Amino acid sequence: MTEKLDDTDLMILRELRENCKRPVRELAKELRIHPNTLIQRIKKLEKQKVIIRYTAEVDFRKLGYDLHAIIMGEVRKGRAGDQEQLNEITKMPQVQYLYAVTGAYDIIASVRVRNRDELVSVLGKIGEHPIIEKTMTHVVLFSYKHPYEFNPLL
Repeated sequence: MTEKLDDTDLMILRELRENCKRPVRELAKELRIHPNTLIQRIKKLEKQKVIIRYTAEVDFRKLGYDLHAIIMGEVRKGRAGDQEQLNEITKMPQVQYLYAVTGAYDIIASVRVRNRDELVSVLGKIGEHPIIEKTMTHVVLFSYKHPYEFNPLL
């Protein structure tokens, strides 16, 4: 069970969410805590799995993945929560996210592909999956907010 986080923990998380590459001394000075205290707090947050991992956000368009699509899928009754049934889809390199959801559809996948032909191929693979009844695809035209911009700790 995770211990209750205090204001200092929340400040640390806010700052790490904005830039996790800042030197410990610089961050400790800004937060007005000793660097060793900061390191121990961060280790505690990692151990509690509040901090899951450190990563770099990549602009995939600059790597040639110009097409972003959202695929909504309807699955065979009672199967959306069966993760093993969806493993083949989650292992597809083009699938960025895959969620089981409520509403008119059962799953939502975010996919990134290089071009229309690759999107057609991905749609074919997903549509042929034995658990998938039907799909509806939306091509993303513009992104106004990105996942890395989400920081409710501000």
